[in-house]
Amino acid sequence: MLRKWLTVMMIAFSFQAFGLQDTPDLEPSSSHYIRDDLFVFIHTGPGRNYRILGSIEAGTPITILKNDRDAEFMQIRDHVEDRTGWVESKYVSDQMSRAEQLPIISQKLADSQASQQGLQSENGRLKRQLSEARQELSTLSSQTDEQSREIKKLSTQLDNQEKDEMIKWFTRGGMVAGAGILLGVILTYLPKKRGRNSEWV
Repeated sequence: MLRKWLTVMMIAFSFQAFGLQDTPDLEPSSSHYIRDDLFVFIHTGPGRNYRILGSIEAGTPITILKNDRDAEFMQIRDHVEDRTGWVESKYVSDQMSRAEQLPIISQKLADSQASQQGLQSENGRLKRQLSEARQELSTLSSQTDEQSREIKKLSTQLDNQEKDEMIKWFTRGGMVAGAGILLGVILTYLPKKRGRNSEWV
């Protein structure tokens, strides 16, 4: 908060320094203001010896009606009380008064701080999302590694089963072949039966 008010005061002092400079050549228009003095007298004519109509407070917006660059006075119209008269040229500026600028600057500063807080909040949200995404990626990577190990394990088991099955088939084939050979040997050594015709000889 202290930094905020220091910033506002520095800007206000810069405007005051600008207001102390020589009065520029001002053309007739409505974008002008009474400088930041306490008040300025408005006269019925272009001089101090003319009757005073009243005073205009600092920062009051005015319209320049006539401006003689060689004269010390200019004709203006007061936007607040709708008066037409003459004021000293040195008290007229094309810059908005500090009294009117201060709320605008304060509002801009508040908006900037609110925007900064919003950006910080958004940045925090994005950081949380990034952290969650990284955690999810790490979890998925771990699951992928575990699935790869499981697939490798199942592939090894399948290969072993195929090898066992082949060994079983070879074993069974060998047994069948051995049984056939053994049966052939046994049949070879069995005595042959004599035919009926041999009994009459």
